[in-house]
Amino acid sequence: MTEKWTIDSTAETSVEVLATVGADSDLKKNWPSFERDVADNPFYHPKPGRIAKLEGTHFPAGTHRYKKNVLRVVYLPDKPSKKVFPLEAARAVDVSYKKRSSRRAKVKKPEPKRPKRP
Repeated sequence: MTEKWTIDSTAETSVEVLATVGADSDLKKNWPSFERDVADNPFYHPKPGRIAKLEGTHFPAGTHRYKKNVLRVVYLPDKPSKKVFPLEAARAVDVSYKKRSSRRAKVKKPEPKRPKRP
């Protein structure tokens, strides 16, 4: 049997993530699923879309995202030490890797009036 991965709880970002999860009951309810799923394999989950590699974000290369219900966790797996370092945990609408568009950006601005030619 392969060795299980552990979730680091000592790094500064890990402490912040655990505090965030502890303050929100919905995140706290889904956190055990994250720990169980990532301890088996932090790179793959049989349910499509549960775990995905993030690319083109402000997070370090090799960062992954876990999602279940409202919980989104951004983490960095370290292969040599078999540790997972949580970088961010948030609700789906508050997570920082998502690209958000403003409603105002969807509203077309009126064309500027051009002066009439004589």
